[in-house]
Amino acid sequence: MGVCGSGKTTVAEKLSKEIHCFYRDADNFHSEENKKKMASGYPLTDEDRIPWLLTIYGYIKSLSDSNTPGIVTCSALKRKYRDILVFGEDALRKEHGALENGCPVLFVYLKGSSTLISARLKERKGHFMLPQLLQSQIDILEEPGEFERHVTVDIDCSVDTIVSSIIKHIK
Repeated sequence: MGVCGSGKTTVAEKLSKEIHCFYRDADNFHSEENKKKMASGYPLTDEDRIPWLLTIYGYIKSLSDSNTPGIVTCSALKRKYRDILVFGEDALRKEHGALENGCPVLFVYLKGSSTLISARLKERKGHFMLPQLLQSQIDILEEPGEFERHVTVDIDCSVDTIVSSIIKHIK
């Protein structure tokens, strides 16, 4: 998880090869409308994201139900988005109590400075997410909290170092 340009795809591709598991990029779950909106320079709203997140949850749930390990890259910028990825529609209906029986998800937060990420985005070619949308993601980012199953990894190093760090945390 992390803002656009944090290296989610690059890290996930390498990690999936290292640990021999399935990998899917959440960008592939976006509707054409969402992709067009972002390509036009407009940030997505919660209303845009919820159907997308529920679709990703369905994929995660299918992996969980078949006891198949996998990696899904997703910005997962807010706690409520991460709750949807773990609990599906139950997260939308939850009262103030705790949710139970969610999918066994470990969030890997790829954390870096806005300067580093902005520089990376300027180098990225052929992606529908425009670099000028980075600030809108930074503005709504809620870093994972103590009650979320997560690990935070600094991205100001090589991809190999990042992947090694993640592997140490999951073993």
